Parts: sequence; C-alpha cells; structure tokens
Amino acid sequence: MFSFSNLLRRRCAVVPALASVFLALPPSAVAQTNTAPIPQSSAVSATSTPTTLRAALEAAWALHPSSRASGHRTAELDARARAARSFTSGPASLGLAHRTDAWSGDAGLREVEAELEVPLWNPGVRRATQNQVTADTSALAWQQSAERLKLAGEVREAAAQLALARVERDAAVRKHLEATQLADDVERRVKAGDTARVDALQARASAQQAQGLQAQSDAALLRALGQWRTLTGQLQSASLDERLPSAGAEAGAEAGVNRQNEHPTLQAAQAQVHSARTRLALTEADRRDPMALGLGVTRERAAAGANLETSVRLALRIPLGGDSRNAPKLAAARAELDAAQAQADAVARQLDADIAAAHADLDAARRQEALAVQRATLSMQMQALVAKSHRLGESDLPTRMRADNEKLDADLSLARARIALQRAISQLNQSLGTLP
Repeated sequence: MFSFSNLLRRRCAVVPALASVFLALPPSAVAQTNTAPIPQSSAVSATSTPTTLRAALEAAWALHPSSRASGHRTAELDARARAARSFTSGPASLGLAHRTDAWSGDAGLREVEAELEVPLWNPGVRRATQNQVTADTSALAWQQSAERLKLAGEVREAAAQLALARVERDAAVRKHLEATQLADDVERRVKAGDTARVDALQARASAQQAQGLQAQSDAALLRALGQWRTLTGQLQSASLDERLPSAGAEAGAEAGVNRQNEHPTLQAAQAQVHSARTRLALTEADRRDPMALGLGVTRERAAAGANLETSVRLALRIPLGGDSRNAPKLAAARAELDAAQAQADAVARQLDADIAAAHADLDAARRQEALAVQRATLSMQMQALVAKSHRLGESDLPTRMRADNEKLDADLSLARARIALQRAISQLNQSLGTLP
C-alpha cells in the first residue's frame, strides 16, 4: 500500500544532495496571491529574510572593477592637479661638464661647469592644463556614477530572475505534493473498488512527471542563485520592493525636463565632451615644447699655474613650434571632440527610447497582472467545483487533473505577472537614472 510518507522518503532518497543544498536558500522575494498562494518549502522558509536592492547594489559595487580602481584613479588626478599648480611645467634638470687638454698637449687647461635648467610654462598652457584636470576629474566622477547605474540594472535583473526561479520552484513543489496526494487518494479508491486501476496508474504517472519538473526547477534555481552570488557576493536574495517614480518625475522625464541634470549616463557623456573640449584647448595653447631657464656656474683654468676663474651663465631656451609637431595633435584632439559629441547625442536619443519603452512595458505588465488575477480567481472556483464533483464520483479523473493543472498554471501565471510588474517598475526607474 502506498502512503504519502513512503513517497516522501523515496523522493528524498533520489535527491539527497538537492535537499541539503536548499537548506541554505533564503525565502522567495515576491509575495504570492492571497487567493491561491504557492507555498514555499520548509527548508526555504526557515532561512533569513531577504536583503534590499540597495544593500545588494552596495555589495556588488564593492566587487566592481571601477570601484576597486577608483582610489588610484583619484590619486592620479590629484597628482596631475598638483603638477598643474606648480610654477614649473616639469622637473628641473642638472647638467655637469668637465673640459681638459690632458690628452691633447696637456698645457694645464681645466674647466668644470654645472648648470641647472628649469622648464617654464608657455603662455596659456598652465591654465589650460588646470582646466583639463578639472574636466577629467568631473568626467571620472560621472563615469563612476554611470557604471554604478549600469550595475544597478544588472542587480535588478538578477534579483528578478532569482525571484522568478523561486516562484517556479515553489510551484513545482506544490504540484508534486498535490499530484502525490491525488495519486494516494486514487489508489485508496482502487482498493475500495470505486475506480479502475488505470486511473491509479495515470495519477501515479502524473506524480512522477511532477517530480521530474521539480528537479528541473531545483537546477534552475541553483543556477540563478549562483549568478546572484557571483554578481553581489551575497547569500541572501534581494526583495523587489521598488516604488514607481512620482508623477512629477515621470512627466518631467517624458518631457525631457531636468533629464540632463539628473541622469548619470547622459552626464557622463556630457562630461566626456567637456573633457575633450578642454583637451583641444590645451593642444591649441601648447604649440611648442616648454621654454627652459638655465643657470650655470663655470670654474676654469686656462693653463697650468694660472688662477682659477669663476663665471656665471644665465640662459633661456625657447623651442620653436611647427606644423609637423602641432597638426597631428590638433587633428586628433578635434576628432576626439567630434566622437565624444556624437556619443553624447546617441546617449540622449537612447535614453528617450528607453524611457518610452519602459512606460509601454509598465502598462503592459499592469494589464497582464489584472488578467492573471481574473484567471486565477476563475480557475480556483472551477477547481473547487471539480474536486467536489470528483469526490462525489460525478467527474472522472482526467477532468479533475485538468482542473488541478489549470489552477496551478493560473497561480504560477499570476506570480509571474507580479514579478513582471515589479521588473517593469525597476526598468522604468533604471531608464530614469534612479538607483534602488
């Protein structure tokens, strides 16, 4: 005689590894419908509560390459800023020279010369260099903000995928349990002589099929959990708890108001344009190599027995510029500015398209959820009537199984629709440049 406890022991003997792994899994990230909830397994619900998207983003950002390199990049810009504030355009150089006729007559000629040369700023170059460092500092800050926003989109999508995998796994567990219970009930009826043996075989086959689907959902959940841990380094999943932006923010985004002042991606592109413009200004100002001021001291003796004489030399070196030096640099700087401006224009167009698409997806998700709620309600009522009819012997087993499957599918569709709605809200916030 089959029993529910014997079936559970047999299932645990088949998948002991999965049972031990899922003892560490956190609960589902999405609330289920009140009318037809999909229960979680006891192993999942016994773990800690999920974290927030903001905490998950902070954890993922700590692992991001841009975050790890930000300290050294900031140090580089600080060093460049200190160099631009210096009174000289570069480090000084020291020259030493010694002259003698020991190998050509040896009349006693001796001369020692020491010279210190300091490079000077060409007119306008120092100010242009300071402007470029300031622009590069701003560009780095906005670039990191854009990278953080991009990472937020990855975290949002990973959280949605993990929530969907949990919902599908919980639905598979529920379907297996209900199919097993139905198979046990049918077998009791067969032994009592109330139904045919073929119904018991059909119900048991359905339970075996549900067990196979549960194994597949277990594997899918493990994959989603592995991707989440790779991205954030956290064991707990994040709850999809984002809110819709305010009506004023949505209207402003649709009309393009304040978008350039708020969206990190567009600000990063505009900062790159400003950086390229300051680099072009520096190239136009720096049309020759730096001037150099030299101070030299010479100690010499004309012949053996003569007195040592000391002289001081002051020199100014002014390099001459030319097209062979400046033309390639100017062309490269202008090309960089044109490319940066074209990229900024493309980013602005893409943001408009993303915002429009996000609003359309949100409207579609709302409609899908409303339809899923209606379907779940109807399927629940139909399943209750068919189950009662089957218990009274007025309906056959295939009709009961179809009603049960329809109810489970409707409940799963509703859970998926609610996750899709939360994902649409996240995508809208992402397109508006809002962090979790």
